[in-house]
Amino acid sequence: MSPNERTIMVVDDDDDLRTMVGELLRRAGYVVVSAASGQEAYSLALETLPDLIMMDIGMPGMDGLTTLWEMRQHDELAKVPVIILTAYESYDLRGEAANTGCQAYMTKPFEPIELKQVVTRLLSQSAGGKRSEA
Repeated sequence: MSPNERTIMVVDDDDDLRTMVGELLRRAGYVVVSAASGQEAYSLALETLPDLIMMDIGMPGMDGLTTLWEMRQHDELAKVPVIILTAYESYDLRGEAANTGCQAYMTKPFEPIELKQVVTRLLSQSAGGKRSEA
């Protein structure tokens, strides 16, 4: 499956980071949808059924881990791979993220090549949202 058939959701309250990550992924051939909050991400994920979700933890309102937990309650989103992309480096947060169902935890700042490698690896291991119906 080519990258341009895969949809990645980027969730971050930082407009610049969301734009930068989105552009990096578009250049790699992915379709990108983005959300600036947990609430927006939750609704958009149910609507678009992305193949992978990239989520910040620290957002106003519903934080990233709460959003992820809510998403995991839906069969359509239960198996979608998630990358936590956050400024918070903590053993406890890593454990909580893993227990909530994320497959990768990356801290900001990050290397773009590393992010693309993690995306490629996770998408190759998972059917994702839309693909799980096939």
